[in-house]
Amino acid sequence: MAPSEITSLYLQEERINAAVHALLQSETFRRATRMRQLLQYLVAETLAGRGERLKQFNIAVEAFGYGSDFDPQVLTSVRTEAYRLRSRLEYYYRTEGATDPLKISVPKGGFMPTFEPRKPSMMATEARAVARIESPPRLLIVPITGLNIADADMLAAFHDEISLHMASLPLVAVLSRSTSSKLRQAGDGLRQAASESQAAYVMEGSLFRQDRTYRLIVRIVDPQQDVVVWSNRHEQHVEDMIAFQRQVAADVAGSVRSWLDSAMAPRRVFSDSLLLREYLRSAIRDRTDGELVALGLGHLTSGGTADATSVFNEAIMSSPDEGLQHTAMGLCHLQSGRLQEAHSAAERGIELAPDSAFAHSSLAAICLHMRDFDGAIMFAQKSVALAPEFDAVKLLLGDCYLYAGFHKTAITQLEEARHLMHEHPAALAHLGYAYARTGQQGKARRLLRMLQDGADSADGPNAAAMTLIHTGLGEVEQAFEWLNRTLMSRPHSQQLLLLSSPAYDSLRAYPRFNALAGRAHVV
Repeated sequence: MAPSEITSLYLQEERINAAVHALLQSETFRRATRMRQLLQYLVAETLAGRGERLKQFNIAVEAFGYGSDFDPQVLTSVRTEAYRLRSRLEYYYRTEGATDPLKISVPKGGFMPTFEPRKPSMMATEARAVARIESPPRLLIVPITGLNIADADMLAAFHDEISLHMASLPLVAVLSRSTSSKLRQAGDGLRQAASESQAAYVMEGSLFRQDRTYRLIVRIVDPQQDVVVWSNRHEQHVEDMIAFQRQVAADVAGSVRSWLDSAMAPRRVFSDSLLLREYLRSAIRDRTDGELVALGLGHLTSGGTADATSVFNEAIMSSPDEGLQHTAMGLCHLQSGRLQEAHSAAERGIELAPDSAFAHSSLAAICLHMRDFDGAIMFAQKSVALAPEFDAVKLLLGDCYLYAGFHKTAITQLEEARHLMHEHPAALAHLGYAYARTGQQGKARRLLRMLQDGADSADGPNAAAMTLIHTGLGEVEQAFEWLNRTLMSRPHSQQLLLLSSPAYDSLRAYPRFNALAGRAHVV
């Protein structure tokens, strides 16, 4: 080989290794242990000229440490992890890696990675797109108008107090007062002001006084559509103006937060709920009613069963022959404890969408809650066959095997799910419960310690996970203690779908179970 070719190859390997290093150090891959292992193995084998050896068996044994009895027809972990790696790489290069000079991909149908240099113009375009997608919507709060009030200081105080409270909301970025004042002074129209500040929404308000009674009307406008998307009115006899301003600002921020929670539900549902994120990430893609269904699921995961029912009914009336909304309605009935109605709705979902993994997994969950374990296994297996990348369904299938009495198969399934889900608390909880139920208390307690030691929140370990394992161990007092903590956490409702499952049968004999379950509207 000529010296120039050796140098070229060396430089190429240097660039590839640098690209791999950047990936491994990123937030996207930092905690994805299995994907990191797979990526490093695939790249190393390819650079070593052994790309033709990248088969499922070799990857399972050499990269993941499986034994020589690994059967790719039984365990789908290699195919599933490869799917996840492809998706995670695509996400990385859309976000953190938007400006990386080299792109690593794993084409479908194989395991050998490809390495593609990226042009500066391409990286700049992608970086701008990422900024638009990932940034929270910007809110421009324009100065309050005094309809019959000339006190500029009072109007400015209302503006500042509202801005202060609004700036604490996590789902919106509030622009500074100087920006809003500058645009107001320029006399620009609403659309022009929003365009110049790149604001998605504009908040405006007017203050009116009659004797000691003050009325403040506040609204949020979508300047592109020229429509009011939120409004509120406060009217009160005022003795203490400062207290009134603080009260109004707190009320406005609270009301706007509720509106944002609803408006952003299609985005939030995937980040807040492990099960729904896994079930739905493909199901609602490019679907006309997908946003509406996601909005309903946002209500459902926040405990708003009545609002969710209303939204799902609207989606069904809009498109009665689509299976997605019927399946979602089945989950809504499940959340409310109406199991027969849930079963009927989910069955209709499968009739209309026979190839939907979401529909089959939902009916499997409902069958599980109805103690129809054979049916649950059948539908869960079908869901896994349709979408092997849905890791949460593997948890569900493991539960089905456990309650049906297939303990060894259940443990194997749940241990695989634990690895695929990178030690997610939900995976540890289901596996810990299964260990406890099958006489492996030592392993269950080790998972309890992992949850306690690995807690990355100031609130401590995942309360729902701790509840489930203590229940499996028969430790009633600890189970109720953690169950109470679970009910006090914001995203409790989607986790407590399990309250009607066989896992909690041992707690149902205690009156306090029904009292606690009633707080979550689950019976």
